[in-house]
Amino acid sequence: MNRSSGFAGAALIPGMPQLLAEHKASSWDALAEATTEVGRIIADEAPDALLVLSTQWFTVLGHQFQMDPRPQGVHVDENWYDFDYGTLRYSFPIDVELTEEWAAETERSGFQARRTRYEHFPIDTGTIVAQSVLNPGGKVPSALVSCNLYAAADDLAAIAGAGVRAAESSGKRVFFVAVSGLSSGLTQRWIAPEEDRVENREHQVWDRRMLDLLSDGDLERALAAREQYASAAQVDSQFRALAFLAGTGQLTSPASVLAYGPLWGTGGAVVHWPSSFVKASER
Repeated sequence: MNRSSGFAGAALIPGMPQLLAEHKASSWDALAEATTEVGRIIADEAPDALLVLSTQWFTVLGHQFQMDPRPQGVHVDENWYDFDYGTLRYSFPIDVELTEEWAAETERSGFQARRTRYEHFPIDTGTIVAQSVLNPGGKVPSALVSCNLYAAADDLAAIAGAGVRAAESSGKRVFFVAVSGLSSGLTQRWIAPEEDRVENREHQVWDRRMLDLLSDGDLERALAAREQYASAAQVDSQFRALAFLAGTGQLTSPASVLAYGPLWGTGGAVVHWPSSFVKASER
């Protein structure tokens, strides 16, 4: 393992709070365990920080960066507040120095970067779920960027590229995390966990088609199919999460699809890409 590289790996994980449920559907349990497995991979890679984009932290003006050194509090999910997984306590560290450099690199790339720091800032469900399952106890500090609702996929790729350069200029090794779902045909009724399934069969076909491309290492075809996939399967945030991760320029190996299954009718997956040994500045 080469620990001198600025890139320690990347992962796509779901941000639905069902991963934290006391009584889980089999798919929820599999997705939670797969996310925990990515957490073990991260621990083995020992990065200095996690660079995280959650599609549930959405903004409309520029790209926000979290500057609070330790966001903490209680978040009540707007949909699942009546369940045991609907009230989420959180406390995790932010690498403020790296985040500032990421914001500065974003500005140098021609984008608006907004630095956010105030008490009780509303941390989104996806970020909290990721920290709880992927990074329990906050052992690895994070740098968080928002997902601009109107940003083009290429723009989010550029934001990730800025993150790579920020890590390299800071001398830090980082692991990229995109918190996002796949197909988003949410079941429009209350269900017991064991009733959960991907509601639309065509959505499931598309989910698996995209995951097959990633596991085959065919990132170029996956990116080319992203818009069609997003339209056909109502994909969360048009699957710009993949464009973000691809923007690192480091997804050079086939992905490992660790789990796939329904999350209240939507498609969820845990996908991991290994570390690369080539710095962006050397390509």
